[in-house]
Amino acid sequence: MKSIWSFIVLVVLCVTTNSCKTMDDVSQFAATETFPTDTLLQSISPKRAMIVIAHDDDMCAMSGTIAKLNNLGWEVAVISFTKTNERNAAQVKACRNILDTVMFVNLQPHEFRNDLDTTKQQYYAIPKALFAKVFNKSIIEAELIQIINSFAPTVIFTLDNEIGGYGHPEHVLISQMVLDLAVAKTITPTYVYQSVFTDHMENTIMTRHSERMKSWGFPGNEWDEAKKTYGVAGMPQPNVQVNITDVAVLKMNYLRSYNKRERKVLGFYIPEFEEHKAEKYFSVFDREFFRIIKI
Repeated sequence: MKSIWSFIVLVVLCVTTNSCKTMDDVSQFAATETFPTDTLLQSISPKRAMIVIAHDDDMCAMSGTIAKLNNLGWEVAVISFTKTNERNAAQVKACRNILDTVMFVNLQPHEFRNDLDTTKQQYYAIPKALFAKVFNKSIIEAELIQIINSFAPTVIFTLDNEIGGYGHPEHVLISQMVLDLAVAKTITPTYVYQSVFTDHMENTIMTRHSERMKSWGFPGNEWDEAKKTYGVAGMPQPNVQVNITDVAVLKMNYLRSYNKRERKVLGFYIPEFEEHKAEKYFSVFDREFFRIIKI
């Protein structure tokens, strides 16, 4: 009888405190590499940062760094392309404790892309040579230039411009566009910080994602096809890391503030984040990684 009651107490504790869950199943996806700790952000002035992304949830892998900057007094804004009213509201809610301003480029889908009638999977990689045909680049550029210059960031955060994280052409388009506009001095950041994974994170997380896609009846080869399409081995190498353990709760609250569908997508690339407490989870996934480009 005593053993039964002990089992019941144990089950209750597991349910109420999440203490029976371990990190063993997800720690394999954490970075094994080490890079120099970023010191550049400490010296930059004026302290104005803007995140420029295609989709509302694209800043998940850099959200801890953004929260740190905001705590240090940086003025931080994010701009993405509008979705539904529900998703826009979720983005505003998610960001309210880690940055100052959420902005949207209000383009209709057909104003953004020309292939919506023929493309079923918009996240499939597209050769860069076709970007000018698929995307209305002049319209998109005009909107970005106006909004970015009105904020005048010293630092812009984006995804990488080589494979856009996992191959989504809209990620690549926006990150490449920011870089091109900065080099041309049409916008005037001093630095671009591109959010990337380490090789170990990238390989293990994307292998997991491919296996899950196959189990759901999809080809599961999207990652390999994206690398072939863009002619790369994966994301570019980071050259700095930022420790985010001191903003673990802020980052977790940000991730969990999204709607159910977006949380599921985030879980592809931040494995099982909803299954663990913030401090425990981000003691393992304790760093964010960036490639810095000086303009």
